[in-house]
Amino acid sequence: MRAIKQVDNELSMINPVGIFHLKQHTYILSILLLAGSLFANQALALVPEASINDYHHQTWSRKDGAPADIRVLAQTDDGWMWLGTNYGLYRFDGLHFERYQSPSGKQPAGTRVSFMGGAPGNELVVGYLDGGLDIIRDGEIVDLPSRKNIDVGIVWTVAPDFDGSVWIGTTNGMFRYSDGDVRKIGAEWQLPVKFTKTATVDPYGQLWARVDGRWYKLDRQNRRFVPTERTEEAGLFYAPDGGIWWQRGALLIRDTSDEGPPSTARRESRRHYTGDSPYMFDDAGNLWTLESPKGIARIRRADLSGTGIIDPRLLPAEPFAQPGETSNPHPADLLEDREGNIWVRSSEGIERFRNQRIRNLPIPDGTSNYRLTADGQGRIWASASNLGDVWDIGHAPPPALSPKRNIIPAVGRDGALLRAGPAGIERHGSGKRQDVIPLPPQCHGSTPDDVIQMAEDKASLWATIFRCGSFRYNEGSWQDFKSLGLLSSTRVMEPDRAGAMWLANTDGQVQRHLDGKVTDYSLADGGTLGAIRFIDTRQDIFVSGATGSAVVRNGRLWRVTGSIPDALRTLAGMVILPNGDHWLHTSLGMARVRAADWNASMRDLRVPLRMEMLDSADGYTGSPNIMNMLANGALDAAGRIWFATTSVIGTLDPARDYRNAIPPTVQITSVSSGQHSYFPGKDILLPARPGRVDVSFAAVSLSMPERMQVWYKLDGVDEAWQLAGTRRSASYSNLGPGRYHFAMKAVTRDGVWSERDASLDFEVQPAFTQTLWFYLMCAALVAAAGYLLYLLRMRQVVRRMNALLSERLLERERIARALHDSWIQDVQGLVLSVDGVSKSLPDRTPARVRLEEVLARADHVLTDGRNAVMGLRTTAILANDVEQIFAQSGARLQREHGPAFSLRRSGAQRPLDRAAWEDVYFIGHEALINAYRHAGAQRITLTLEYGAEHFTLSIRDDGIGIPAQVLQDGGKEGHWGLTGLRERAHLLHGAIAIASPPAGGTEIRLSVPGVRVYVAEMKPTMLARIRARLARKRMLKSTPK
Repeated sequence: MRAIKQVDNELSMINPVGIFHLKQHTYILSILLLAGSLFANQALALVPEASINDYHHQTWSRKDGAPADIRVLAQTDDGWMWLGTNYGLYRFDGLHFERYQSPSGKQPAGTRVSFMGGAPGNELVVGYLDGGLDIIRDGEIVDLPSRKNIDVGIVWTVAPDFDGSVWIGTTNGMFRYSDGDVRKIGAEWQLPVKFTKTATVDPYGQLWARVDGRWYKLDRQNRRFVPTERTEEAGLFYAPDGGIWWQRGALLIRDTSDEGPPSTARRESRRHYTGDSPYMFDDAGNLWTLESPKGIARIRRADLSGTGIIDPRLLPAEPFAQPGETSNPHPADLLEDREGNIWVRSSEGIERFRNQRIRNLPIPDGTSNYRLTADGQGRIWASASNLGDVWDIGHAPPPALSPKRNIIPAVGRDGALLRAGPAGIERHGSGKRQDVIPLPPQCHGSTPDDVIQMAEDKASLWATIFRCGSFRYNEGSWQDFKSLGLLSSTRVMEPDRAGAMWLANTDGQVQRHLDGKVTDYSLADGGTLGAIRFIDTRQDIFVSGATGSAVVRNGRLWRVTGSIPDALRTLAGMVILPNGDHWLHTSLGMARVRAADWNASMRDLRVPLRMEMLDSADGYTGSPNIMNMLANGALDAAGRIWFATTSVIGTLDPARDYRNAIPPTVQITSVSSGQHSYFPGKDILLPARPGRVDVSFAAVSLSMPERMQVWYKLDGVDEAWQLAGTRRSASYSNLGPGRYHFAMKAVTRDGVWSERDASLDFEVQPAFTQTLWFYLMCAALVAAAGYLLYLLRMRQVVRRMNALLSERLLERERIARALHDSWIQDVQGLVLSVDGVSKSLPDRTPARVRLEEVLARADHVLTDGRNAVMGLRTTAILANDVEQIFAQSGARLQREHGPAFSLRRSGAQRPLDRAAWEDVYFIGHEALINAYRHAGAQRITLTLEYGAEHFTLSIRDDGIGIPAQVLQDGGKEGHWGLTGLRERAHLLHGAIAIASPPAGGTEIRLSVPGVRVYVAEMKPTMLARIRARLARKRMLKSTPK
């Protein structure tokens, strides 16, 4: 209250007439200050000394996607900018507007938003004109137990408290949100239950409430509201130093009686604008106002009074007036976000003011083709078409206009300024003219503005004069370039540190002159750089032309490449900082190449220059001025870079980085497939074969969202992280069944990464044809089909083999019959004839004895032949008669040779394969014959064993056995019986074992795998069974009853 009384006393001492004159002078002063600020040596920043027009300004209206009829702005802890409208709630990430939709499908309490405010814990309190409120936490509407039992009315104000609770002023009084519910502040708090228009918590934790036109302050210790003497209709707001400011009429008053120590002030209170005052302090202490006749305006901190009383009418308020930019003339609200950006709400949309690296100074009307040069003292000199003289920017106003005039400045030896004057070329140093050199006699009639290029080396002055030529001034006389063997009409002249002069023209030719010696330089690749723009010799010999840039290496020009395509074409200039950083004025903007990157490329020209581009998003306006073919860029004494474009003179301070240290917030907002959307927070199960799947996400950073890099990856689909650009969704097609993990992250233009990756798991259900059961069923069907094909093939093979065997057996029978009916009978007749001849001879004569021996041998041969014929015939018997065949053979051999024969069987009898049976029979038959002929046995036994895995045939006798040497050698020399047995066994994939113990007797044992000898048991197929059944039915029908 002391401060308010002091204001009354000070106002009473002001003369009304003096106020009128003061206002007049203030308006004039504000215009002068604004003009002076455009050319003052101030750094670009959101700092007290900067102009409002040094900010980057951007607007969003209906045509940019902004919603209509925005009523209030608020920001939550996660960085989202929320917009309350008459048509619902929206949010903005800096690029895209989206209508709020509850992830769980909950419906908001209303549509027409009356007021809203951010609260601790990433909460948003939203009130509606139709009554009711919502608490939105982390994007989801919170269930309030008292929602149906309490009538909050229309929410008019929201005040987040330091303890996490929220005070809510409504038409039905004050409410408090804490512990998950909303409770009414009743009579126990000693606060009238009336319309509460304003509630705010100041930086010192004091809660102020304006109820029914009167201000109350909360006594926290006693939990009651205390009325104050304040009745101001306007609200209060806070300064960055913790100051509490009240608006009283047109005055702004700071009341220090309610302030605590500055160290206890909490900055976050200023983030929550009450909406009652048209004023707001920003972080730098500048005062923003909505009451300017031209719309939004700002009063710099340096222009504010330090007495605690501010009359904005008497201060130079800077209206927003950037070239080509407009602001709504009727702004409604102000808000400063967590990154320091200023947001303005109006009936047409929203606006944002933020830092930008480049500060733009408007050029005087009627001038163009600016060239900037810095002299040895760091003063910036400008020349331009229609400008009467060179302009000392920052120290003098622009010279008067002079049509068709353009005086070119240049820098000579020791940093002296060279300029063309009425008497010739003047050399200025230490602020005064030191020397004048008349123009060449050949250029009689030339004016100062005809001098289009000048330079000085260690001993000479060089100049190019329009319509006259290029000359060198040395030892008091001018020499034209032709006489020196130099390029004519040279437009580029630059001395190097060795004292040489580098020259170039518009044809791309480059020369070096030193002590009378001229050296020509050309590109190593045989190409051309086009018209040369400038040559820089301060570090490397850097030559820039219309088609690219190059450096001198080993007597030739070698191209330099950059990380940004075409950035090194038609450079307008280059500035080198003391730390070695290079700033290039490109057609895209101002590009910084850090010293380490420059040196890396100069060491190896195959390495592109790594460039960081400042363009329109950083305040670069217009395009490079390349009409005058002169280098365009300079560094002043304060370390600031100056350059000219077609529309402005730009400056940037490399020392001010304006780095936004706030990490972006990344969120995955939804997954959609077809007409269905799914939200995080619950298991996401997509239908089978979902077609196109869109994953929507957000990366929230409100300063330069268009320069933020957003990366995403779907595990199992994306091999590497994908760059989203300005898109905020990723689309996938033909996702197969299974679980998927989607992740995304973001990094700001300043290199600040999101604190954590946002991730989401979802699952695509399999269709029946994509399940394991389907694949197993298909595998079973394939296996069954394969098995059926196998059976069919086996039947075909068996049928073919049976046919072949039948033919073979029939042929054997024919041969056996032929032998029996012809050869055996003929041999028998021959034997009988010889027998008759032998009997005609006398007994015991040598001839008869010899014939009888031959007849005995013939009988033996005949017996063998008969046995062979019998063998041919026995193979025609079916293989399932194996026991019968061996029994017949054994019985016959027993009758012919005497030893007893027996046959034994072990296991169930099984039919043998015909092909295998032939070899089995011959092995058994040969073994029996050998036993009967050579064993001298009394008994011979043949055993058949039908095992599950093997078929075994053994012949055992009790004869004299086989000598050990014969067993060891595998048979007698000249005899092939045992060898033949082994060969046939090998054909059967079986084994022969021959044993003859010392006690006497022999056993020959054949063992063959069952799969090689048994006939496979094949069940009739279903088709065969059906055919058989139909055949039986036909047979029954055809049988007479």
